[in-house]
Amino acid sequence: MNRTFRAWLLALFLIAIGLTIFIHKLTASDIPLLPNQAYRSWYVEAKLSLNSNQSLLGSGLTQPSTIQFYLPQESQRYRIVDEDFTDGKFERQIQAVNNSSNRLAIFTSQDDADSNFIFYRAIVRRKDAVKPGTEEVPISGRRLINQELVRFGENTARVKDNLQENLPTAEINALLNIARQQSSDRLSFVQQIYKLALRTDDIRVQAIQRNLRNQESTPELAVFLLNQANIPARVGNGILLRDKEVYSTDFIQWLEIQLGDRWLVFDPIDFNFREQDRYLTWWYGSERVLQAKGINNITLEVVVQPNIDKGLNQAIREGEKALNILLDYSLLNLPLANQRIFQVLVLVPIGALVISILHQIIGLPTFGTFTPILIALSFRETGLLVGIPLFILVVIIGLLIRSYLNRLQLLIVPRLAAILTATVLVMGALAIIMEHLNINLGLSISLFPIVILAMTIERAAVAWEEQGPRETIIAGLGSIFAAVIGYFCIINAYVQHLAFAFPELLLLVLAVTILVGRYNGYKLIEYFRFKSLQRQLNQTEA
Repeated sequence: MNRTFRAWLLALFLIAIGLTIFIHKLTASDIPLLPNQAYRSWYVEAKLSLNSNQSLLGSGLTQPSTIQFYLPQESQRYRIVDEDFTDGKFERQIQAVNNSSNRLAIFTSQDDADSNFIFYRAIVRRKDAVKPGTEEVPISGRRLINQELVRFGENTARVKDNLQENLPTAEINALLNIARQQSSDRLSFVQQIYKLALRTDDIRVQAIQRNLRNQESTPELAVFLLNQANIPARVGNGILLRDKEVYSTDFIQWLEIQLGDRWLVFDPIDFNFREQDRYLTWWYGSERVLQAKGINNITLEVVVQPNIDKGLNQAIREGEKALNILLDYSLLNLPLANQRIFQVLVLVPIGALVISILHQIIGLPTFGTFTPILIALSFRETGLLVGIPLFILVVIIGLLIRSYLNRLQLLIVPRLAAILTATVLVMGALAIIMEHLNINLGLSISLFPIVILAMTIERAAVAWEEQGPRETIIAGLGSIFAAVIGYFCIINAYVQHLAFAFPELLLLVLAVTILVGRYNGYKLIEYFRFKSLQRQLNQTEA
């Protein structure tokens, strides 16, 4: 059995396994084949990174740690299918907040030495056939303030305590009178109140904000003024769910008012009212999303990913997660931060295959195999218009530095270390210059593979000495051309979706790579070379 036959046999075996798994997942788990199919559910993950009170721990004392963290809640548009926690040594208790729809997770720990992270993960699904006006309105709290009944939508205890103090009544009444004069009904009154709350340079608004203590956001101030006018209003907090790849997000605040049996959201962009169907509601009120005691420093990151795995979502909802092992042990079950890493890693074999074809079959000269694909991955962050000039500029400056170092006759390892250091300094200088020119590219520049750039500079310098400038320039241009081809392959939305949702297709990539490796025929460029030689021989014979 010769090597070519064994290579074909292995390639066919890999193709059969990959296609079998792919077809099974496509039919049994209903994973979308195309990236632009409508998403109906999302993975939402909150990561709390904790730093314990080092001064107490260092003195041998223990400090009980308590964290209160609001949890997302179901709304008119979204419902929570499943949620779970990874909280280490913390004891967890989930409770509903009185007179509101808020949910609060309380984590307590007596020994937080090994509890550095808390993970919360939920699957959120968009509801079907929701009709306006079907959302239940939570009972609002009521309190007697200054012999006047003031209705609170979901205001916090801090706001209620502030209301007991002497408020600038004249300023409040002045703003309310202005809004009444410029409005004809309740909705237009709310619009005018919101516009007045936007006037942060108005001394009346500033006086109210000083009394409210740090509650300076427009929705919070508008809710306070509306409550003073006996209009039920509340501050909503949540996140925006988008149909795109994994992304980090921040919380968004909005204003809601009660109208009959439902709550309407006031959109500050177009100043219109509509159903709350844009955001995933996390909590209502002006409190922070988390409060901690016994923790020195705590950071929160919320990551969202559209759930392309409807089959897994269905299995979780029906309590049958063990039905499909291919879904239980898939990239889709990794933490979202790890998924973002693998979304890039699964593209590397595809780019390497493209470079292998260009090198082995086309005959395109490059500086190695992996250099162009890593440059292509860098172009994903910078774009071609910025990435190509930056790459060429860094390599040219590196060659000049390498030329000077060559005169010192350094040994190869220290020389490579010197080139690497110079490359970092050059890229740092470029980042600083661009920042002063108001070109926000510092992050993109840092994503260039520093070591690959240093090795590219070294290989280009060696090629310049051994093969001459012409061959070096050709190989450099070939590397850039190959990187551009790889770039267009790996930024394709279909390639990204298939590689991540169906990683078994990489077995097909491996099979094709093996067959390309056994190709020993003429390269395409050689056909043109030999064709010109044949033409010269024919002319000589004639």
